[in-house]
Amino acid sequence: MNRGKWAGWLLTCMLLVTVIAGCSGGNTPAAQNGGQEGKESKGSGEKVTLKMAMWDSNNDFITFVTEKVKEYSSVKPNVSVEVESFKSDSDYLQAIKVRAGGGALPDIMELKPNWLADFKDQLIPLDDVGVVDTNKYAKTYAIDGKVLAIPSVSFPELVYYHPSIFEELNLEVPTTWPQFMEVLTAIQQDGTYIPYAMGGKDAWPDYPFNEFLPHILSDNENYLSDLAKEDTPFGEGTPFYQAYQQIAEMYNAGVMGPDPLGIGADQANDLFISKQAAIMASGLWFVPTYQGKAGNLDDLAAFPMPYRPNEDTPLKLMMFTDHFYGISSTSKHPEEAKAFMEWFYSPEVYKEYLNAAQLDSAFEGVESEVPFLKSFYGEHQPDNFIYIPGDTTYTELSNAIQLDVKALGQEMMAGKSVDDIVKDLNAKWTEARKNK
Repeated sequence: MNRGKWAGWLLTCMLLVTVIAGCSGGNTPAAQNGGQEGKESKGSGEKVTLKMAMWDSNNDFITFVTEKVKEYSSVKPNVSVEVESFKSDSDYLQAIKVRAGGGALPDIMELKPNWLADFKDQLIPLDDVGVVDTNKYAKTYAIDGKVLAIPSVSFPELVYYHPSIFEELNLEVPTTWPQFMEVLTAIQQDGTYIPYAMGGKDAWPDYPFNEFLPHILSDNENYLSDLAKEDTPFGEGTPFYQAYQQIAEMYNAGVMGPDPLGIGADQANDLFISKQAAIMASGLWFVPTYQGKAGNLDDLAAFPMPYRPNEDTPLKLMMFTDHFYGISSTSKHPEEAKAFMEWFYSPEVYKEYLNAAQLDSAFEGVESEVPFLKSFYGEHQPDNFIYIPGDTTYTELSNAIQLDVKALGQEMMAGKSVDDIVKDLNAKWTEARKNK
C-alpha cells in the first residue's frame, strides 16, 4: 500500500471511531445528564431494604400502608420497603427510645410533633426533599431551622355525640364551657346514659383537656415555648391555672361514669359506640373506628370543644398535625430513603394514603375526601388553632421535671387539687431553669 492510500485509510478509520464514540456516548441521555443514568444503572444492582416503623390503632390502615409501600419496588426494583407496626403510640415510643439508645433505629420512622425535639439528634435534615415545599406544615415544625420530618395529615380535634340522645333529652349543642357543663349535668341527672366516656386508665384519652385546654386558652400557638421563658408559669392568673380549674370542675362533677380510672381507651370507645355514653372527645381519626364497629355513621355528629368561657370570646378549634415521617441518622441508605419519601408523598400515592386515613390533607393541591369532615364544617365555622409543640428549651425543661400533663389528669381524677399540682410544678420548673 502506498503512502497516500495508507494515509487515506488511516483517516477513514479515525473518522469512523469518532462517529461511533459520538453515537455511543455523547448523545445518550446518560451523557446529556452528566452520566447519571449510568450511575443509576450501576446502583440498581445493589439490593436495598428500607425499614419503616409506624403505629396506628386501625388495623385496616396498617394493612393498607404495609401493602402500599411494596409497590415502590416497581419504581425502584432494587429497593424494598418493610413495615413494622405498633398498635399504640405509647408502645411505639417506648420501643423507639430503646432502639435509639442502641443505634438501631429504622431507616424511616414515624413521629408525633412533640417528639421531634427529643429525637432531633437521631434525624437527618430533609430540607432538600422536594415534597417539603408543597407541605403546608413541615416548616412550621422545623427544629433549629431544619425540617427533620414531614407531616402526613392534619385534622381537627372534635367532641363526638349521639344526636338521638340530644334529641331525646332536648339538649342543644354547647358553644361555651358553662353550656358544656350544663349538658353533661343534664345527661347525668337523667340517669340513662354516661355523660362522657373517659378511658382514664390509659392516661392519654384526657389530652383534649389536660394537654389542649391551657394551650388554647392562652390564645398563643407558641404558648409551650413561651413557658420556658418564665420561672413560675403554672400558678394562679396563668392560662394553665385557669384551664386546670375548668378541668377540675368537670372531673369533680362525676360526669364520666362510675370509674373513669378503671377503664381504658378501648372500653371507653365501646361505651360510646354502643350508645351507653352520650359524648366523648377525640381526633378525626376516631370516625373510621366508629364506623368499623357501628357499621354506619347515622347517629354520630360532632362539635368543637367549647373551651371558651363565654360567647364574647372566639370559638377556637384545635387542629393537630400528625404522622410525621423522618429518616434516622443511623440509616445506611439515606438517599434511597429520601427517594422513597418523594414517591410516598407524590400526589397519586398520597391521595390513596389520605383516603385510607380519612383525615385532612397536609399538602397543597391534594384535597381530602371525608364526608363527615365536610358535614362538620358545614355546620360549624370556628377559628382554627394550630397545635405547635414546645421548642428545644421547653422540651429540655419538661424532661428535666418529667412533666406529663396526661398523668396529671389521672391524678386530678383521683382527687389531687389544682393548687397542689401547680405549687409542685412551679417549684420544679424554677429549679430546672436555675440548673439549665
